[in-house]
Amino acid sequence: MGIHAVGEVWVAEADDLDAAAVALGEAAVDEEVSRWVTPDEAARRRRATDARVDTARWLDGARRGGALLLVAGDGGAVAGLALWQWVDGGQEPDAAAADEEGDNGGEGGEGGEGAASLAAVYGSEGLARLATVGELVAARHPADEPHWYLAQMAVVPHQRGRGLGGALLRHGLDRADGEGRAAYLEASSPRNRALYARHGFDPLGDPIPLPDGGPVLQPMWRPARNGGERPA
Repeated sequence: MGIHAVGEVWVAEADDLDAAAVALGEAAVDEEVSRWVTPDEAARRRRATDARVDTARWLDGARRGGALLLVAGDGGAVAGLALWQWVDGGQEPDAAAADEEGDNGGEGGEGGEGAASLAAVYGSEGLARLATVGELVAARHPADEPHWYLAQMAVVPHQRGRGLGGALLRHGLDRADGEGRAAYLEASSPRNRALYARHGFDPLGDPIPLPDGGPVLQPMWRPARNGGERPA
């Protein structure tokens, strides 16, 4: 992992995964969906430090279906990440929803090490809630048009408000535009919905409320720049 300027975005390599896991853990402490999955703040903070190895293992598996982007903060350290997954028409994504400055915890790959890593990170109760998130968003995920799916985006709390989330988003969308592909995500807060709207995303259908007073996720779609169709 080399030295990166503040705001620089790059594609994660294997030796970046530990730092990416630390950043994701820090960002998730105060994130809406993470708070719903793990209501106890002390448990979320413990997870941010104790589950680094398992989180890195999950990220390693999840990035193989697309691209894991990192952004540098002060001193060139990893300050945020975006996990993009490629979804062919009729295919479900490998990871659950997510969002800017820390969003839905994600749902790793199918079985194997991914499932074991998630169980170690979240425990049985958190894993059940995480599965609920995955089921609800999968039921609404556009199935027909191939697209890039922003499955996870997070910026550590003390680096927010500096445009790092926007830099991550632009990098991923530049790739989608270059390929003439659409993009999809679920936003978990009004702030993030506004960010995505500024980058060309529009609400797609009704919001997705999580049970028991949980946050409300808004599916959003950004058409392909070559005029791809909007899902029904």
